[in-house]
Amino acid sequence: MANETMIAAYAGGASGARAAANAGSTIVVVDAFRASATIAVLISKGARVIPVASIAEAASAPADFRAGERGSAKVAGFDFGNSPTEILAAEIPPGSTVALSTTNGTRVVEAAARAPCILAGSFVNATALADVLSTGFAGERVTVVGCGWEGRRASEDEAAAGAILRRLEEWGTRLDGRARRVVDAYLSRPAERLRSNSAALRLRRLGYERDLDLCLGEDSVTVVPVLRDGAFVEGRKEAASMCEISSLWAGSKSRNSS
Repeated sequence: MANETMIAAYAGGASGARAAANAGSTIVVVDAFRASATIAVLISKGARVIPVASIAEAASAPADFRAGERGSAKVAGFDFGNSPTEILAAEIPPGSTVALSTTNGTRVVEAAARAPCILAGSFVNATALADVLSTGFAGERVTVVGCGWEGRRASEDEAAAGAILRRLEEWGTRLDGRARRVVDAYLSRPAERLRSNSAALRLRRLGYERDLDLCLGEDSVTVVPVLRDGAFVEGRKEAASMCEISSLWAGSKSRNSS
């Protein structure tokens, strides 16, 4: 669905998320290795995901399961690490609530708290996310935020952001200058090069090679995580309802003017 009135921007890290949220932009949080993919897998299994910045918050959250990592390693005493393949293979009943805390991704979600709408995206759900955003259900300005790693830029997050922004552009969204550069870099950088960056090497050392395969698979988990009442839930039904209402309104307006 083309949306030529939407404008998309790119920002980096918690400070970028905070500034965009304060300006009233919808935020898409991109943590390609691995929080965005983990959230998407949990949503695909019918779970609600409570993102929290600290381990203590995750431990005390009203949840059925606790997942998290620090330095990419699983938090001691938690049910799961921040591993989408581990969670994909786990028995997590639909309707479960999972508290998630990660080194970077959930902290950026917290920084974006004042945004009118917060979504989680990456390579795994780039098309589904762009499709829903193009309906306009989350407003006419969106900022895709690459989380980075401990305050530094992360090539995998910028590339995943580029995948989302490219799809938005294909459906008529206008990109600002920085977003345009991120898309150009995404188109010129083979995804296979991300398998040898510092984040990928760290995951390999910890035995998470299979996570790289899942996280780099474009459109492999076609859900749209939207933050509602403190938890990520599936947002496509909400967007579809909005489009249906919009279509009914437009049809009624057309009939009344004829």
